[in-house]
Amino acid sequence: MQITIFGGINKIGGNKILLEDNGTNIFLDFGMNFEEHQDYFTEYMPPRKCNCIKDFIYLGLLPNLNGIYRRDYCKHMGLDCKQENAVDGVLISHAHIDHVGYVHFLRRDIPIHVSAETKAIMEMFSRIGAAGFEEFTDFKPSFQLIPKKTGEGLKRRDARDGKEERNVKTFEFGKKFKIGSLEILPCRVDHSLPGATGYIIYTSEGAVIYTGDLRFHGRHKEWSYEFVEKAAKAEPVVMLSEGTRIKEKEARTEDYVQSESTKYIKGKKGLALANFPIRDTERLLTFYNTAVSNGRKLVIEYRQALLLDLLREHGVKGLPKSTDKNIRVFYAKKSWGLVGRTDFPEDQIEKDYDTWERTYFARENVIDAKEISTRQKDYVMFMNYFQLNNLMDVKPVEGSVHIRSICEPFSEEMELDQKRIDNWLRLFGLYPERKIHSSGHACGPAIFDMIKKINPKTLFPIHTVNPSVFKELSGINIIYPEYGKKTTI
Repeated sequence: MQITIFGGINKIGGNKILLEDNGTNIFLDFGMNFEEHQDYFTEYMPPRKCNCIKDFIYLGLLPNLNGIYRRDYCKHMGLDCKQENAVDGVLISHAHIDHVGYVHFLRRDIPIHVSAETKAIMEMFSRIGAAGFEEFTDFKPSFQLIPKKTGEGLKRRDARDGKEERNVKTFEFGKKFKIGSLEILPCRVDHSLPGATGYIIYTSEGAVIYTGDLRFHGRHKEWSYEFVEKAAKAEPVVMLSEGTRIKEKEARTEDYVQSESTKYIKGKKGLALANFPIRDTERLLTFYNTAVSNGRKLVIEYRQALLLDLLREHGVKGLPKSTDKNIRVFYAKKSWGLVGRTDFPEDQIEKDYDTWERTYFARENVIDAKEISTRQKDYVMFMNYFQLNNLMDVKPVEGSVHIRSICEPFSEEMELDQKRIDNWLRLFGLYPERKIHSSGHACGPAIFDMIKKINPKTLFPIHTVNPSVFKELSGINIIYPEYGKKTTI
């Protein structure tokens, strides 16, 4: 059995781990590392789609492997596109971009194994297509010429000419399934978005444990503890453990976020604004409860409404419906900025939005900036930092507040962005913002306790900028991975 790691080494995110055993090859996640990506690309210099795989391999963003990348791209870029699949499947731990972001580049017929919740979030990405490389559950062939409908000449194939489905397979938590010679047990774990999975993989040399990302202080910490118990019983030969917050000694809980937010908003006479991860439905539920307990309604955006609907379609319970009486769906101005106008016909107002965005336009709980502005004390409004210019339409009154419920800046670039954010907050009397957050990752003592209970023979620290901290563990063989170096177990 061999393990080769192509991402998540001395960095947070970008996990791409190749496991080979008895002729079966699988990847554990296939994510994008934001820091590495931003070393070369910005919104002003995005990747070249016409040469993306070759460019990404050249830059070290994708592993230089044959037989795994989509054939339409490979053919167009002069790469081998005839080789048979070199990978039998991909196990996705969860749908954060740093774990799923490069699935777009994989061949359509490679099976992608996910939880139902993870598939729902991947479908949301595919539906909105915001970043250009987010065909996670579908597949739109590119760089192809097809006959024109008139039959005269050729045209470039685009999304309007149809799409194909990726081979995305959903599993049931706690129920084993097989990929070639490998038997896999997916276990639900608690993280900052639904459907997060830890894996127990039974190989010819013994069990391999992959934690993905997890925590022991969320609303459903029992899921993570149950995973640890099952992993320990497997008596693993290898464990691949995340260590995002390995140096931090404690963690605040989701209950803390809800309690502190509820107290902070109580009695405020203006609008309450909250910035939290857009796909973190646990945090959405936290602010839903915070709003209701303060006699307010939660204002979300249509991407979050879509996510709630997709999760419900996949059988996820415990979250409010997008049509809940205490939820409003906000439509910000786009294109011509006609939302809220009465001097244009409805069909012209709808043209400001993409087809999928119009899905919610006719619902009774849709709201615009004007309505929020006139009844500010009635709402807790989701607004991330990319949407702060909408405050010029909302015009927060005195007594309005802003809650930051996301991670702290972790790079100089984010610090510079924070200065721009602070300018907006000062402009509307929202500075300083109140920071109330709970991480999606376990703290150091919880990680050490997990590893000691599971007691693997060999440990690979991944998804961390502080791998050396793991040396404090005794009695475990620790391998500090190197990019592309194959380790035989």
